[in-house]
Amino acid sequence: MKKSVYHYGLLATTALLFTMTGCSQKNILPTWHLTPGAQHGSVDADDLVFPDPNKAWQKGGTIVNHDDVAKISVGTTKDEIYKLIGTPHFSEGFNAREWDYILKFYDANNAVETCQYKIIFDDSYEGRIRDDEFFATEFYWQPASCAKYAQFTP
Repeated sequence: MKKSVYHYGLLATTALLFTMTGCSQKNILPTWHLTPGAQHGSVDADDLVFPDPNKAWQKGGTIVNHDDVAKISVGTTKDEIYKLIGTPHFSEGFNAREWDYILKFYDANNAVETCQYKIIFDDSYEGRIRDDEFFATEFYWQPASCAKYAQFTP
């Protein structure tokens, strides 16, 4: 009897150790690319961190309508963004304070331009039970020239 209790205790301890160790790996936690300050709803543009496009789960990004991107502004909720341009392309969870995308746009010559788009959300969210929402506060592009795609076309 003592041996089986010891055996199961050892197994439980080992499983807990592997769980704790595994959860601290970069590829498991969605915070490996967080921009400093993002958890507070505002970042310094000099501290921006755009994730490596090769680590996106949505390889190559998606082609989007720039008028949909233009509808995203300060105060837009995560739910609204999700409906406009879909889920973020990296390992952000729904509770993340920043979402990153790889977006593709057709330019005037019908060539495709690839851009990275980062959205920073406010820090007031306290949970769905309280019926709170995340609200977009800041937007960044890489390269910066891609910001032109966030303008409505006449």
